[in-house]
Amino acid sequence: MSENSTFDSTTIFADSGSFFEQLSIDVQNARNSVAIQCMSFEADQVGCKLIELLESKPNIERTLLIDSYSRFVVNDTFLVSPWGLFNKNGALKERLALKPLLKKASDSGVRIRFTNPMGWFLRKYPARNHKKLVLIDDDISYLGGMNFTEHNFKWSDLMFRHQDSATNSALNKSFHSDLDGSPTDPVIDIDPRKRLYILNGRKTKPAFQKILSAIKKAKKVVAISPYISYPVLDAISKIPDNTVILPKRNNKGYVSFLHSIKRYNNINYLYAGGEMVHMKLIILDDETVLYGSSNFDTISYLFEQELILQNSDPELVGKLNQVATNLISQ
Repeated sequence: MSENSTFDSTTIFADSGSFFEQLSIDVQNARNSVAIQCMSFEADQVGCKLIELLESKPNIERTLLIDSYSRFVVNDTFLVSPWGLFNKNGALKERLALKPLLKKASDSGVRIRFTNPMGWFLRKYPARNHKKLVLIDDDISYLGGMNFTEHNFKWSDLMFRHQDSATNSALNKSFHSDLDGSPTDPVIDIDPRKRLYILNGRKTKPAFQKILSAIKKAKKVVAISPYISYPVLDAISKIPDNTVILPKRNNKGYVSFLHSIKRYNNINYLYAGGEMVHMKLIILDDETVLYGSSNFDTISYLFEQELILQNSDPELVGKLNQVATNLISQ
């Protein structure tokens, strides 16, 4: 899907090429700062292009925040496994190239930080920082599901570009909370149409409960997520008019088993063909949309740091309904 649309201050990017093209323009026009956060960053063509882009602006503040996941999983390959050791999907080769690439960026003045160390024997593996966002100066921000890797860029995904200072300010609070431990509220009302949820697993279950409550109050729900599961799926199952869109080709095979559980028999599952669908959004009553980094799954609920933006712009909701329709017609 390559169609992109603008509503008020929000632009939807439904393909990685147009997203990166606009991101490049925004970075080149940046006056003071660029901050980027992702879960996965790899030393492939996409990762190298991003570093080149950041290096092209030596006179502004540049920060790249990466989750420690990228030190252990490359190209969907767990490095501490036989597949990783034997360089399946070129994973080990790319991992070895990561350190010199980031050193090169650091030497050019880019501040590099890794979030959420895995701990001894990877005991903190589930507690990932799953956020994907970009902040440019004090008025432009991106939020969605795209990581900066080649295989992620091939997937069907969404990024949302907001051009307003209030959204940028709210997302900045999340970014600096992860960067330097600055305190922030788990729920921020941005304007009458937008609310940001800054989720941190068990510490912010009350915030996640607000999302679940909104779903339960709806009369109609359309959800898109490759890994959607408890407790969001339980809430959706109680809504008579429900649709859950999944990828036919899922990179995590266990998901189909979870969705076959008897308690979910009344969910209307539809399947999108084509590339792996990595989109994450929920549309409630054709009036409100929830989007961001969360897969609306059990891991997000219990462990991961996530961002979910609630937006009630009617034109935006209409366009995202069309995105859902287009997916299931493939």
